[in-house]
Amino acid sequence: MSPCPLCRSHNQAEFPSEILMHFTGRKNLDNPGVWVFPILLVCLDCGFLQSKVPASELAQLAAGTSGARAAGDAGV
Repeated sequence: MSPCPLCRSHNQAEFPSEILMHFTGRKNLDNPGVWVFPILLVCLDCGFLQSKVPASELAQLAAGTSGARAAGDAGV
């Protein structure tokens, strides 16, 4: 495992997690969001957090934001 990019500590631990990610903007008020289940890598010295979104959830997030980018939606 690489050292923490912030404080260079090796005192890190992995934690399973579940995160509900919501899309911004009024047009997404009824959108239920995307559940993501990443493994979080936490530095136990400074609290720096790293994670990677699994490929299947990443595809759902990309699909949900492609229309917003194309339309120039600023989240309103």
